[in-house]
Amino acid sequence: MEKGIKKVIAAIVASSIVVSGCSTFAPKTQTVSAVCSEPDATLQINGQVYQGKAQVEAKRNKSVSIMCTKVGYFPAQKTIDYSLSGTGVADIVGTAFLLLPGIGLFTAGAWKLDETDVSLPMVKSEK
Repeated sequence: MEKGIKKVIAAIVASSIVVSGCSTFAPKTQTVSAVCSEPDATLQINGQVYQGKAQVEAKRNKSVSIMCTKVGYFPAQKTIDYSLSGTGVADIVGTAFLLLPGIGLFTAGAWKLDETDVSLPMVKSEK
């Protein structure tokens, strides 16, 4: 009887590891594309400097800060927030049946950026 119980416990542990949260296996980053309306403007994405437009890989569970600046124009800025992804929702549902999928909620894969294509319009200043 002990061998049978050990096999059942081993099967439960093995299946728990396999379903330990779909978010654990989801990509940790998303591609964010940003463009300033003025092609020669300075573009900053999370402090990194680019010229006019850029595509970057950003963590899914962190806000992204974007800013365009150019002499003679007001600065344009935007912050992209993040929210629970479909994979994160699946982890919540899975947690109702088995506790281990909840582990996935602590990974970046459980989240998604609210926006990935950003265009920042710039307005001329009155100087």
